[in-house]
Amino acid sequence: MLKKSKIAFVYEHKREVPWEDGLRAALDLLSLEFDITYFNLAHGRVEGEFDLVLGWGAFNSPADKVIRFDLVNARKKALCIAGNAFEPDDGYDLLFYETNWYAPKVKKYNAYKAFGTNTDIYKSLNLEKVFDYISVGTFSSWKRQVLINQKEGNRLVIGEIQRENMGESMGIINSLLLNGVMVSDMVTPKELAKFYNLSETCYIPSTVMGGGERAVLEARACGCKVEIENDNPKLKELLDCPIPDHHLYAKQLKEGICSVL
Repeated sequence: MLKKSKIAFVYEHKREVPWEDGLRAALDLLSLEFDITYFNLAHGRVEGEFDLVLGWGAFNSPADKVIRFDLVNARKKALCIAGNAFEPDDGYDLLFYETNWYAPKVKKYNAYKAFGTNTDIYKSLNLEKVFDYISVGTFSSWKRQVLINQKEGNRLVIGEIQRENMGESMGIINSLLLNGVMVSDMVTPKELAKFYNLSETCYIPSTVMGGGERAVLEARACGCKVEIENDNPKLKELLDCPIPDHHLYAKQLKEGICSVL
């Protein structure tokens, strides 16, 4: 039997919520072909020797810094770019990006498009609608959830409170509550899928720096209409494209990984 290549997957999740999005589902599929060890930087450091270290995060995120500053013993370095619009750093052997909007920024690198949603969880349940609008994302200025105050009807915002920037998050939450918007801290993926199913429209008013790609796909997979703001071209292609699932995500990741191993 051939020995599986060893991959360290490095990320940071501060909340103890099950990690079951499209990326995790894709990595679970890839674990049949690669020896993948997960390292949550919120809980400790990376230890061991690996053929590849693959991170998830924005440039200058904890995962990015750990990889670029050689704090992982690995032959090759790769990053799944998430949540920003910065130009890439050239310290990587491999980059993955989520939308075609990002492609020009990585054209001089070894880069592959890879994205999808976990359609085992995010799917239509044919539920009666309770909310006119739902918005999902970290309570931060880049997510601009306060713009939902201008919408009418029953509105719900689900987002992670920034523990390291509590003042900003609480200011956003207070504004929402004062305008009659229901607010929840982050919930489990299965609960989130149910809330998408209970909503008519998912409103993602993020800036280009604020991400929102995952929420757009998850909401669409659950049967929601999706609305964005016109100053965020990064999300436009996700509004009417075929919804990529975690099987396609795994295939795309594998293609890139095999190019460097």
